[in-house]
Amino acid sequence: MSGIGGLIDFNNRPINTRILAKLSDELIPRGPDSGRHLIQESVGFCFRAFPTDRESRLETQPLVSPYGHILAWDGRLDNRDDLLRHFSHGLNGNTTDVALVMAAYLEWGEDFLQRIIGDFALSLWAPAVKTLLLARDPFGARPLYYYADNGGLVWSSTLEALIKSYGIELEVDDEFVAGYLAIFPELFRTPYRKVFSVEPGFVVSVHKGQARAHRFWRPDTEKEIRYPRDEEYADHFRQLFREAVKCRLRADGPVWAELSGGLDSSSIVCMADRLMAEESHQAKRLKTISYLDDGETSYDRRFIETVEEKRGEAGYHFLRKGHWVQLASPHDEFIERPSASLCTHGAQAHVGRAMNAEGARILFSGFGGDQLLWSAPVPAAQIGDLIYQLKPLRLYKQLQVWSRVLRRTYWDLLWQEGLVPFLGASIRARLQNQISIPAWVNRDFAQKNDFLARLLLPADPFGYRLPSRRAQASSLIYAISALALEHRDPHSYVKTFPFLHRPLVEFALAIPLEQKLQPTETRPLMRRALKDILPEPVLRRKGKGSVSETLCRGLAREWTTIKAMLDDARVVSRGYIDYKEMMSALDKARHGMELEMDAFTKVVALEIWLRSIEHHC
Repeated sequence: MSGIGGLIDFNNRPINTRILAKLSDELIPRGPDSGRHLIQESVGFCFRAFPTDRESRLETQPLVSPYGHILAWDGRLDNRDDLLRHFSHGLNGNTTDVALVMAAYLEWGEDFLQRIIGDFALSLWAPAVKTLLLARDPFGARPLYYYADNGGLVWSSTLEALIKSYGIELEVDDEFVAGYLAIFPELFRTPYRKVFSVEPGFVVSVHKGQARAHRFWRPDTEKEIRYPRDEEYADHFRQLFREAVKCRLRADGPVWAELSGGLDSSSIVCMADRLMAEESHQAKRLKTISYLDDGETSYDRRFIETVEEKRGEAGYHFLRKGHWVQLASPHDEFIERPSASLCTHGAQAHVGRAMNAEGARILFSGFGGDQLLWSAPVPAAQIGDLIYQLKPLRLYKQLQVWSRVLRRTYWDLLWQEGLVPFLGASIRARLQNQISIPAWVNRDFAQKNDFLARLLLPADPFGYRLPSRRAQASSLIYAISALALEHRDPHSYVKTFPFLHRPLVEFALAIPLEQKLQPTETRPLMRRALKDILPEPVLRRKGKGSVSETLCRGLAREWTTIKAMLDDARVVSRGYIDYKEMMSALDKARHGMELEMDAFTKVVALEIWLRSIEHHC
């Protein structure tokens, strides 16, 4: 991913060139190939390049229009062919992505953001109206942050560059911490008070010293796609999934793809192979990477080998032999945010080195497929729709089916999955029993920050009427939030997510629920659509592998380090965690009782981050 950043002075004073140069230097790990900065009166832009395709190697950024507009673009434009046809005259031979985006702005004004499809973050200065725009794509594949004070505003692709260049005084945001320890924080928050993230699908407009955010993308909540035959849904899905993978094969080197043996990653790999066999693409080779360990991952290994056998090529096996858990040191480097990856330190850098050795800069990921295509049986979606539509007979029959499949009583399903979701958030937080507050979370902190409500999935931000569509919108926001929380080390590759291709997402949100979710089968649409692409064992696969055993064994090996940290823990002194309850839970886990592993990993990562900012700032 390339790096973008800049400064705007609210008092129309000349830009501080020292700060701009420092910001550009701090972005070098993100864009090591080349850099350039540009100043126009009270606005300064900087860009650090990390090109991944032939077109991006021709870019000159920041780009300046004939009218003085300045654009810095970190992205991949997926509907460039449509835009090239629209602007067939007037590009003066410059057909790079950044030139097309600038042309779109000049044609449609701020509405241009709805017309561009792809992974992106951008900053754009419009001199005539003295307005700065900061925007991210709807799913947040590329980060963008900003900080404002009375004198001006600074923005950057990384929190670290923002903080170090502008000398921002760091103050931990307890609201972020509460969200992080529960499920996720609000998307506009960062771990630091007064430092904000541009939310995915939003544009922040900065004018006359004021920054205002509004959503530029939302799915059409009234749109319904109805076909007379199941095969037509499968054909449409296949066409869009093919497009999602194809546009990401625009790479002037080999591409890599994560392969876990699951439906999502296997589908991407097999579709990419099909495309590269049938058509000419910039990318000439696809290589898979699989993260393997002893123990429970042998279940996944069978499916990985099945895909590799179909391809006729073994992939890169990243095998740590029981040593996946390696804690990051808070003293070695500044850690900009807490993330579970701090407990598997070095993995991203290892992958980056392996890819770099082969000239690869693109890594495909199957993330997002679970949320888009209902990977788990979720009776609340179907039951809720039938209650909302007042269809008691069908409700009764479906409850009977779900009861048999899930081995839950009829009345429990009706109450928990049917009626409770219609209640208010505060009541649902107390009645829904899927997630509970970990015993070690400080009770006062939990109460002050409304921890129970934070354990619910986010509310549908788009305004759907049907419960199933509201639930899927919430699940999509959850995926976007998880992506936003991912810690991004400088690792010299761009991670991309075909299941978060905007046309594919809009299609999935508009089709009938039964195409995605059935009591007796997960992923019915996907299995039909890709039946001639996926190997038969993967196509029939029902369950998912688990890494819980690996994490448990790894944390046990790191016990001495973890115990030393928690005996003098910042998470305790700041009032986030109850030390006695934490030690009690760990003692029980060491004697074979179950530990809430995801929640505990978050505590360890939070402690490492707090120590890092204490040490470096």
